[in-house]
Amino acid sequence: MKILMFEDEHVDRLYPLTYLRPVFELRCGALSLRRKVEAKFPDCQLQFETRPTLQRVAAESYGAEAVNNPRRLQPDEDLLLIGAGTILTSPAASYTGAEAVATTRDGDFLWAHLKADTVRQIQPRSAGELAAEAIRRLPSTNTDDLLVAYPWDPVKWNASQIVADFKAVYGQRMEMELSEGVAVLGPDSNLHVAEGVELQPLSLIDCREGPVIIEPGCVVSAHTSIQGPAYIGAGTKLCEARIREGASIGPVCRVGGEVEESIIHSHSNKYHTGFLGHSYVAEWVNLGALTTNSDLKNDYGAVSVYVGGRPVNTGSMKVGAFIGDHTKTSIGTLLNTGSMIGIMCNLVAGQSVLPKSIPSFCWYLNNRISKGLGLDYALKTARAAMARRDVKLTDAMIELIKNTEELTRGRKMEAVRRDRKKALR
Repeated sequence: MKILMFEDEHVDRLYPLTYLRPVFELRCGALSLRRKVEAKFPDCQLQFETRPTLQRVAAESYGAEAVNNPRRLQPDEDLLLIGAGTILTSPAASYTGAEAVATTRDGDFLWAHLKADTVRQIQPRSAGELAAEAIRRLPSTNTDDLLVAYPWDPVKWNASQIVADFKAVYGQRMEMELSEGVAVLGPDSNLHVAEGVELQPLSLIDCREGPVIIEPGCVVSAHTSIQGPAYIGAGTKLCEARIREGASIGPVCRVGGEVEESIIHSHSNKYHTGFLGHSYVAEWVNLGALTTNSDLKNDYGAVSVYVGGRPVNTGSMKVGAFIGDHTKTSIGTLLNTGSMIGIMCNLVAGQSVLPKSIPSFCWYLNNRISKGLGLDYALKTARAAMARRDVKLTDAMIELIKNTEELTRGRKMEAVRRDRKKALR
């Protein structure tokens, strides 16, 4: 059986988190959406269909043969077609029996299991075309599978997905003796500590409400507490941090202060005091000291978030901030409830909380949005930040960033003109 994960036309609902990565590289729980599928079907080779602008970057990670291969839709064997934002929650055998298709209540595609003869009859030109035809031809099956359709979805399901990933992939493990002074509350069956982890005295791990996973090479400093369900990715350093339930951090992050029910993707820093709650922080982000976000309105109402320049009601009372790759905040930055911050932004604390929506490549300075110092300066900053972790900014990623700047330029300039008019009043 072949497995093909593909991005559909709704990928823009997940911006800015998906400007520089495929949807299936978003994290929810301890694993990315891609790695969840790989763990469920370890004997199957995955193929991927991405946006053309992402093909070179994706090929660097998975190999050129695995990305947008012309033969990916050849009817040479049965096919499990999976939407890039789908989280499969049932056992593997549930997806490999008779032909079936699954959608959300709103009709969005989740997955389809198709016989080779069916694929041959349809002769699709793309995975999206095949998915649409599968919905038309096959009866829809009832399913508890999940769809990451908006940026707040992975945050909403993060705690339960940490539990699911712990059961499916990790399990109980202790590859080191705990130092005297390290406190563990709750059952050992909820604790996974890999080789090479440094747990310093006066640190606390609380497994009473869910599992805690700590990957290789992590450092948990004194006066740090981790409350499960929680995932700490490889090479991450926690410095006097308070990691509350439902947090996934890393790999290779530096985190201090309080983090609750949030995802910090990887290679990002929140090294100092400040609160991050119900948020998704992408890669190569630096949150300055005392940067804090609100995740609850004073009237306890449902939070709206700007998606594509328009407010969308999340239906949730607890929603924080969504911060794109390579964005930086200054000391003392205050982020509003339901903030949407684009990629490669530079945010300097103002006299109050920042605007809820700041487009990509913008600076926020002197209480208004500006166009900053340009793309070349942003790339120079990105190279410097990545070099500190011995990671190179590749030509493929530079090309993708340039394409994204072109894609987002109109919204950026509209925001700049709007704030300029406000300043002149």
